[in-house]
Amino acid sequence: MRLSIFDSPRQLARLLAVASIICGAPGANADDGGISFGGSPHLLDAHSSVSMQSEVVQVNIQKDLIKVDCKFVFHNGGPKSTVRMGFPDQGLGAAEPYQGDPVPTGPNLKATFDSYESYVNGKKVPTKLVPTNKRSLYWHTKTVTFKANSDCIIRDVYTLPPGRQLTNENGAYQQTSYTLQTGASWHGPIGKADIVFHFAPELVPKGIHLKALKSLPEPDLQHLKWSQMPEGTVIYDGVSEARLAADTVSFAKSNFRPTTKDDIHLYYGFKLLTNMK
Repeated sequence: MRLSIFDSPRQLARLLAVASIICGAPGANADDGGISFGGSPHLLDAHSSVSMQSEVVQVNIQKDLIKVDCKFVFHNGGPKSTVRMGFPDQGLGAAEPYQGDPVPTGPNLKATFDSYESYVNGKKVPTKLVPTNKRSLYWHTKTVTFKANSDCIIRDVYTLPPGRQLTNENGAYQQTSYTLQTGASWHGPIGKADIVFHFAPELVPKGIHLKALKSLPEPDLQHLKWSQMPEGTVIYDGVSEARLAADTVSFAKSNFRPTTKDDIHLYYGFKLLTNMK
């Protein structure tokens, strides 16, 4: 899909932190990106003057709930700019909102998040959930004015339920992800990104056994022998080598323009179906 940007004094751009759920899998979170005004919102190619200086994302993974707290620092190096920002909320497969039914309109519209709040420079701002022509994708939208030659802090806080994937080997696992590629919709590279996943102690009671997906003999999660996976195994793939500290797995990268290969994916909670509760 070709992405477009409006070339006008009131240039458009916006914040994107995606949560997509595929076949019951947990949410996939993502960087802020720019969307257009009017019609079905779509991601912009790039903003002419607003850049993402830094992002710190804290993902708290609990047994029945995932809590995400995203803090983005933007800098507008140009004139005052009004931006429509949208935080994506997506469900695919079995988790598609209103699957097979007409998408409702009005205040009762709901996507996959259990909750969502947004703040601009510390002040909570109203948002509106907007469906798109792609019935599985919704945007939590707001309009933000970036002052000329100044910084702006955007914070998004939301919750969503974790999910499970079944395997071909009588097993199941959970997963979550963070999509960095959408940060490429801003001006220039991302200055610095820190993404931290915190696992509740009950999920890793004996600590985390960390593995890179690329290090597995057969990086096919559908056919892994779960009975051979140590308790607390977390498999990852993403933007950088993962760092392990106690119950956290973190990723960091600086001065980069993200692509799909930078997106972070975590797989955990491996169980045989006979042991599922």
